[in-house]
Amino acid sequence: MREVIERIRRSADAFDWANVDREASDYASELRARALPPRKDEYGPVLLLLRSHRRYDALALVIDELLSHGVMDPILVRHYGQAQIEQGYPAAALATLTRIIANPEAGDESVEARGLMGRCYKELYLRTTDPDRRGKELQQAVSTYLESYRERPEERYWSGINAVALLARADAERVGLPGHSSPLDESRQLAAAVLETVRVSSADDVWAQATAVEVLVAQGNTASAERQVERYIEAGPDAFALNSLVRQLTQVWNLDVETPPGSTLLPQLRSELLRKTGGALSLGPHELDAGRLERLSTSAQLEKVLGTDRYQTLNWYLKGLARCRAVARIETENEDGIGTGFLVRGVDLAPGLPEVVFVTNGHVVPEALDIDEAVVAFHATAGDDSEPQRFRAVRQLWYRPSQYPELDTTLIELDGRPDDITPVPIATRIPNMKAGATPRAYVIGHPRGLEQPQFSLQDNHILGYDETRMHYRSPTEGGSSGSPVFDKQWNLIALHHAGSLEMRRLDGVGLYAANEGILVSAIIAAVREKAVFT
Repeated sequence: MREVIERIRRSADAFDWANVDREASDYASELRARALPPRKDEYGPVLLLLRSHRRYDALALVIDELLSHGVMDPILVRHYGQAQIEQGYPAAALATLTRIIANPEAGDESVEARGLMGRCYKELYLRTTDPDRRGKELQQAVSTYLESYRERPEERYWSGINAVALLARADAERVGLPGHSSPLDESRQLAAAVLETVRVSSADDVWAQATAVEVLVAQGNTASAERQVERYIEAGPDAFALNSLVRQLTQVWNLDVETPPGSTLLPQLRSELLRKTGGALSLGPHELDAGRLERLSTSAQLEKVLGTDRYQTLNWYLKGLARCRAVARIETENEDGIGTGFLVRGVDLAPGLPEVVFVTNGHVVPEALDIDEAVVAFHATAGDDSEPQRFRAVRQLWYRPSQYPELDTTLIELDGRPDDITPVPIATRIPNMKAGATPRAYVIGHPRGLEQPQFSLQDNHILGYDETRMHYRSPTEGGSSGSPVFDKQWNLIALHHAGSLEMRRLDGVGLYAANEGILVSAIIAAVREKAVFT
C-alpha cells in the first residue's frame, strides 16, 4: 500500500496528473477484487493526497469503491461530499452530507459536514437565477454558517468568515434576510470578531491566514490585505487551500484583476496556485474576450505585477491570452474533444500554402479522427452565453504519420476562422540553453478534452533539443497533443506531441520525465520540400 501512496505522490510532485489519475484508478480496481474492505490507515492517506491535489474525479472513484465495501466512515462520506461539490453537484452533496448529520457517532465530522452544507447552499445561491430561490439559498447558507460558528467561534472562524462574506453580499444585492435587519453592520461586527480570533493563530495555520485575508478585504484595508497574502503564501497552503481562497475572493467578494484589491491580490494567489499545480491554468470565456484584453493592455496598473520567478508583467500575461484565441479544440461531430491545434500564417511555413493554416499532430488527424469527421472549435472566442465558433476541414495540405515521430504533423485548410484572431507567430530562433537562466516552454492546449484552453506556466524548463525534437517539463495530459509550444516572447517554437515519465533522453543515455515537441524549424524544412499543395 505504501507503494501506491508513493507512486501517487511521486507523480503529483512531477505534475503528471494523468498518471495520478491512473494510479487512483488502479487502486480502485484492486479494491474491486478484494473480499474485505481496507483499513482506514490504508485508504486515508490516499484520499488526503487526492484531495490536496484537487483530483476530485479520482477521489470520487476511490470513495465509491470504498462505499461499495460497506465502509461508512464519516470522514470518508465527508470527502465524498467535498468531491461532489468540487465537481459541480452541490445538491447531491447535500444529500451525502445529511448522512453524517444523522449519524450520532459522527462526532466532530458533524461540524465539518455542517460547514460543507453551508458551502452547498452558497454554491446553489451563486448559480441560481430565480430571485426567490436565490434569497432562500442565501438565507440557508448564512444560517448554516452562523450556527456552525456560534457553537465554537474560537475554532470555527472559517464558518464565521463565510457568514461575513454572505452578509455583505446580501447587502450589496439588496437581498432581504429574515432576522437580519442590517446585514452590512452585522457583517462588519462579525469580521472584527473573526479577525481577533485568527490573530492569535500560529503563523503556519493556512486556514487562519486565509481567513485574515478575507477579513481585511471585508474591511476595505487593501494595503494590509496585500501583506497578509504574502504571509499566507509563506505559510505553505496546498492547491486545495489556495483554490478555496481564490474561489471565495472571485465568486463571493467579486474581486477581479482589473480593479483593486483584486488587481494586486489575485495575481499573487493565482501565481502560487499555478506553482503548486504545475502551471495548469483554466480560463473562462469572459477572460479571453478581445475587447477586455485590449482594455487591460492599456491599464495604468500593468507594471504593478512584477517579479523574477513567481511573477510576470500583466502585458506578458495578456500576450499569452491573445495567443490562446488562436488555439482550438479538435472535436468529433458529437463534440467530444480528442486533441488540440492552432492557426499559423501559411506563408510562415512555406510558399503556396493558404493564407492561414491549421496545425495539429498526425496522430490526432487523420489517424485518431478522419479529416472528414474532424470539427475545429475555438472555445476561447465564445462568450459566457454563446457557443464556440466551429469549422470543418476543406482539405489536408500536408501530413506525416506518427510512425515517423520526428514529424507527426498535419496541416489543414479550414472552411473559415473567427474574424478577430491573429495567427500564432513563429519564433525566428530556438531559445539558447547556455544564455543565463534555463529557458522555459509555455504550452496552451485542451488536456483531457476540456472545453476551455489550459495554460502550462510553471515547472516548464526546457531540458534540451536536437535537430527535430525539443524536450521540456511543461505539464500536459491526454488531449494536449497538437498544442503549440511557445518561448518566453510567446512565439511558436514547437508542436507538442508526446510525454512520458520514462522518456528516452535526447542523447540516448538514460531516461527521464519529459514532454516532447517537434521543432517548428524541422516542420518548416520538411514542408518546404513539397512545392505543390493539393
